[in-house]
Amino acid sequence: MAPLLDAADEAEWFGAIAGLAETWGFDKLLIAMLPRPTIRLEDAYVRSTYSPIWRRTYDEQGLVHIDPTVSHCATRATPLIWSPDIFTTASQQSMYEEARAHGLRAGVTLPIHGPNQEAGMMCFVNDSNPSDEFWRHINVALPNLVLLRDLVIDTSQRHLNTHAQTLLPKLTPRERECLKWTARGKSTWEISHILNCSEAVVNFHMKNIRTKFGVNSRRAAAVIATQLGLIDPG
Repeated sequence: MAPLLDAADEAEWFGAIAGLAETWGFDKLLIAMLPRPTIRLEDAYVRSTYSPIWRRTYDEQGLVHIDPTVSHCATRATPLIWSPDIFTTASQQSMYEEARAHGLRAGVTLPIHGPNQEAGMMCFVNDSNPSDEFWRHINVALPNLVLLRDLVIDTSQRHLNTHAQTLLPKLTPRERECLKWTARGKSTWEISHILNCSEAVVNFHMKNIRTKFGVNSRRAAAVIATQLGLIDPG
């Protein structure tokens, strides 16, 4: 585990994780994490040794929304052992069939629920048949995989933070002002007087703000902006 703990950069960090997974019999690895709950699944931090063709297909077809491993990890903390039985719908079965063509036949998915509301999963996969022998292998390897998952949560923070920064809404100075005064409990009329503009202008900025944050209310946007350090509510 030392190479993981001592990794100087992200490439070395992920390489150490993939190397450990391979020593335990899994030549395919995926780490997917949401740094905070408000981030869309499509914007997750993802690093993997999966086939690039499969990753592109998965993203382009929006398979994250039908993948049973994703829905499991959203609500459960226990490991999920892959088997044909977990792919129940026609679309899931089609997804699994295509995944097998890329060497993703048998595996185990470990949910991630971090101390700072991070959420996600780690998938350890190989091209074995999901037979009794594979299940015995999982039973032996699982304690090491769980420990590795926990170390990944603890050592991923700087990489997650860098990723999250790229997803921050880009606010104009006037939008920041509107949000700051919203966070302080001011109404549209009050903000318009503070900023010496019309209420229509304030509402225009507020509409743009809601769109950028993907929320339905200015209050929700103000709360998120405060949490992300984009504004100082005073």
